[in-house]
Amino acid sequence: MSLALGITGANAQLADLQQRTDRLEAGVRNAESIRAVKRLQNAYGHYAELGLWNDFADLFAEDGVGYYPAGKLGKEAIRKLFFQDVGRGKLGLDEGRLYPHIMLQPVVTLGPDGKSAKGRWRVLAMLGSFGGNATWAGGVYENEYIQENGVWKISDLHYYSKFSGAYGADGWKDAGVAIPIHYDAARAGTPTSDIVSQTGPASSLAALDARFAGLAQRVERLNDEAEVTNLQHIYGYYVDRKLWDQVADLFAGDATMELGQQGVYAGKDSIRRALDQFGPQGLREGEVNDHLQLQTIVHVAPDGRTAKARGVELIMSGAQLGQGIVENEFIKQDGVWKIKSLHYYPRLITDYDKGWAKDAKPAPGPSRDFPPDRPPTEVYEIYPKFYMIPFHFPNPVTAPQSPPVVLPAIRTIAELEERLAEAERKIEMAKAYDAAENLASAYGYGADGASDVHQITQPVIHVAADGRNAKIRVRLLQIGGPSGGNGAWTAGVYENETVKEDTGWKLKTMNLYRTWTASYREGWARATILKINEAPSHYKNPVTGRAPAVLLQ
Repeated sequence: MSLALGITGANAQLADLQQRTDRLEAGVRNAESIRAVKRLQNAYGHYAELGLWNDFADLFAEDGVGYYPAGKLGKEAIRKLFFQDVGRGKLGLDEGRLYPHIMLQPVVTLGPDGKSAKGRWRVLAMLGSFGGNATWAGGVYENEYIQENGVWKISDLHYYSKFSGAYGADGWKDAGVAIPIHYDAARAGTPTSDIVSQTGPASSLAALDARFAGLAQRVERLNDEAEVTNLQHIYGYYVDRKLWDQVADLFAGDATMELGQQGVYAGKDSIRRALDQFGPQGLREGEVNDHLQLQTIVHVAPDGRTAKARGVELIMSGAQLGQGIVENEFIKQDGVWKIKSLHYYPRLITDYDKGWAKDAKPAPGPSRDFPPDRPPTEVYEIYPKFYMIPFHFPNPVTAPQSPPVVLPAIRTIAELEERLAEAERKIEMAKAYDAAENLASAYGYGADGASDVHQITQPVIHVAADGRNAKIRVRLLQIGGPSGGNGAWTAGVYENETVKEDTGWKLKTMNLYRTWTASYREGWARATILKINEAPSHYKNPVTGRAPAVLLQ
């Protein structure tokens, strides 16, 4: 082969690699955008719960609007409304005020230009005050988002009330409002279009490698985020069933666990010992111990070795209702993510029969039978007192995180081609994660009826290595009963499978395992426990590989 032909062949290879790098960049950019929109809306819920009205309003675009009972409001009018009417002229909440505004069940789709998006969300709110009233309320957001100067913001927020239920009543009242839907089944399964912009003539190997190095790291962070989210949600499912050995397996050897005012347990062995204070391993007949992990926001460090997560934990256990915030840290050891520090901040503990208007219990102190290794790191009181729980992350709009910068390392064309193929495979896995969550959520909205609200949350999603199918576990928390009649709670777990077809991602199999049902008035202390010993699981313990009681193949 002549030198001229060799040069021509190399140029053709570079041109092909550039086109593939262009497609990879589009895929990464769009997958990051979907995740950014989810973090944005979840941050909205976290800021609302604690009365951080400035951070709350800063999530809106400069020309953004919100549709509230007070009408159509711009960004500054939203800030003023919540600061004055809800916050009563201050940041934070008054003593005795409760305002959780929990985001669930996202279906997020990206516009063709990659700079606009739409999202549908469920919200579950706990409203009222100590000595006043207590109300569950829920509805749907159909929102629009835009990217301004590289930062995702809310451009149009529209809330539609779906139901409400006051404590002491028999059930829920349906708002009877028609709620628009921004997607169809095909669109839900195809969140992005990955339009590729042309970059001109073929670049040099060094220039391509410089681009690829940054993209490859961003792909890794997307999949790290999914793994950490899975770990946090799996923790909740294990606690539900009091699978203490499985729970302890999730922690690093030198991890810590701090539950409110109960003190700090240091080391994996101490954490395992501490779990026995909540009863022997395994759920007893007729017992409900659900620990829902909601509104999870994960940030992975640029080096991919550590991560932090914030979420809401809703506890339905015994005759009590609990709610609080988790601020956890994670570490990757030998390629496996583990919990480094678990810190639960309880905000509310109340008897279900009474509700938060009539009953507010203090946070439990250290156990005498299972004493902690150290006292709590923070001393505070919970509802009806107010405590500002610290955030591990800055406002995603006013202080957005920048993508990591990676120094390139020049490689041969063959080596770059090999590593590019691996990155292409992994970005398909990241995109599949969001498609699977969209489909599970969309199914829940489709299952809503005149007397049912099919709330889907707490996804654990594992995508096959080829990015062509995925398995997903989600929690069902259904609110049912005719409007104004006898209401009911129903809980369960879905184990689903999704598959990628030519027209996009679709649901392949669905299996619902109902775990309990209870009347709204009487609550889960008098629940009917359905005879399921253990809901099957599609995954083993992500740290140790310990198998569940029933493993789905």
